[in-house]
Amino acid sequence: MSRTVEPSEALKWERGGQEAPPPRDGREARAERTKKAVADALIDLIEDGDLRPTSRAIAERAGVSERTIFQHFADLETLFSAAARRLGERIVRKLEYISAEGPFEDRLKNYLDELVYLHESMTPVRRASRLHEPFSPVLEHALRSWRDEMRRGIARVFSAELGGNPEERRRDIIEGLALVATWGSWENMRHHSEMNSSRARGVIELNFRALLEQPSAVDEPRASKES
Repeated sequence: MSRTVEPSEALKWERGGQEAPPPRDGREARAERTKKAVADALIDLIEDGDLRPTSRAIAERAGVSERTIFQHFADLETLFSAAARRLGERIVRKLEYISAEGPFEDRLKNYLDELVYLHESMTPVRRASRLHEPFSPVLEHALRSWRDEMRRGIARVFSAELGGNPEERRRDIIEGLALVATWGSWENMRHHSEMNSSRARGVIELNFRALLEQPSAVDEPRASKES
C-alpha cells in the first residue's frame, strides 16, 4: 500500500541552511545514503532529458536494484516527491535573504537575480513535474505552496511600493507580479519565445516596474528633461 506523503512535507526549505547530519545509527545512516543516491539519480536523469524515467533506469543510475528502490519508497510518486524536495533544499540553501529595506533598485536586482537562478535551476524538474502534477496530490500541493510563498515574498520585498495602494488593488498588483514571475511564464519566454535569460529577465523587470510604478534608470533623465 502506498504511503501517503503529508502535504506539510512538501516544502521544508531554509535559505542558507545546512544539510541535516546523517543519523548516528549505522543502519539508518546507510538507508539515508541510499535514499539520497536514488533521489539524486532521478534528478540526474531528469536533468539529462528523461522526464519520465523508469524504476529500472533510476536503479541503474543509482547503482542499486529496483527492489532496493521500493524498499525505501512506496512508489514512484513518493520517490519523485522526495527528489523534488531534495533538489529544492539544495537550491534554496544557496539563496540569501532579500531585505525589504534599502533602495528599490537594489531590492529589484536582488529579487530578479534569485528568481532567474531559481527558474534556471528548477527547469528540468519543473518540466517533468508537469507530467506528474495532475496525478499527484503531493506535487500539486507543493507547487501551490511554492506559488503562495512567491506571493508572500513579493509582498514583503516590495512592501514600500505596495503600501500606498488600497488593499484590493494591492492584492491585484501582487497577483500580477506573481503571474509574470512564475516558472510557467519563464518557460514560455525561454522555450516557446526562444528568449535568452537576459531578455526574459528584462521582460519580468519591465512588468515589475510598470506594476509598481517605478521608472527605469534610463527613463528618469528623460522624465526630468521633459518636465
